Amino acid sequence: MEHTDFKWPWVRCALLLGLAFILFPASGQAQTLSLMAPTIANDNGVLTANFGVTVVEKPILKGELEDGADLELKCVVKLFEVHDYWLDSTVSSAEFRSTLSFDRLNKEYVMTLPGRSLPLRDKNIEELLRKGWSSIKTDLGPWSVLQKGERYSLRLITTMNEKDAPEGLSRFIYFWSWDAGVDNTFHLNFTF
Repeated sequence: MEHTDFKWPWVRCALLLGLAFILFPASGQAQTLSLMAPTIANDNGVLTANFGVTVVEKPILKGELEDGADLELKCVVKLFEVHDYWLDSTVSSAEFRSTLSFDRLNKEYVMTLPGRSLPLRDKNIEELLRKGWSSIKTDLGPWSVLQKGERYSLRLITTMNEKDAPEGLSRFIYFWSWDAGVDNTFHLNFTF
């Protein structure tokens, strides 16, 4: 037998093992995100979208954070003007990003929020999630962008992935799941 005969079974085994890790990672039990229905408001002449996000499987989230994962919640809010015979046009959009981690030294969970210089900290993950994500407000520009009688669609997409993971790749590798719920989408259609 030649030396190369032993090489190929190992290569095949390594490729299959790598594929298994990609398709079925240890942290593949995705945290299902639950959205609280968004509302539109006029906040001193500023068009705002208000909504909330909760994590359904908190024990899984807690375990991943305590194992060293740094997670990021990303909420993309887009307002479209609805057209019957043409593509909907984007009126405004905003993005909300918040990170979640575990400080092993102080044994507490840490959440960063946009617009806050200091992160929120709490030893109770449920309390921290309530403080940070139960009421999220995003500005979508001046209220005057809405025109009377026009139809609009507010679209909210939320994802939670590993922080600094490449876009798209993290959705398919880190949170592999056959279940809907890894990403949540909500549409609010209204006439102004």
